[in-house]
Amino acid sequence: MKKIFLLAALTFTSAAAFAQTSTTTNTEDRTRAGEVIQDAKQGTVNAAQATGNAVETGAHATGNAVETGAQATGNFAEKAAKKTARGAKKAARATKKGAKAVKNKAVDIVD
Repeated sequence: MKKIFLLAALTFTSAAAFAQTSTTTNTEDRTRAGEVIQDAKQGTVNAAQATGNAVETGAHATGNAVETGAQATGNFAEKAAKKTARGAKKAARATKKGAKAVKNKAVDIVD
């Protein structure tokens, strides 16, 4: 029984002695750790803002490029459609002229 009391007393004494070590170093360590954590948080915020700005800039650039490409494609398609329509009209006229010439030749041959 005495051994248990001595062991318990030794444990409490060593725990009390350990608890009484200088608290200033603990406070200083905590302060430094807090500063490191705060710096890390601020760095994360800054990195997030930079990433957000880069994404926003990229999105604007992509949007502008798509819009410009769509306009160019639209203009090209419109011009191509007009040229195709003109070509079709010319082909129709040529076909009519050719048919008329064939008809006239046939009439001349028959006469």
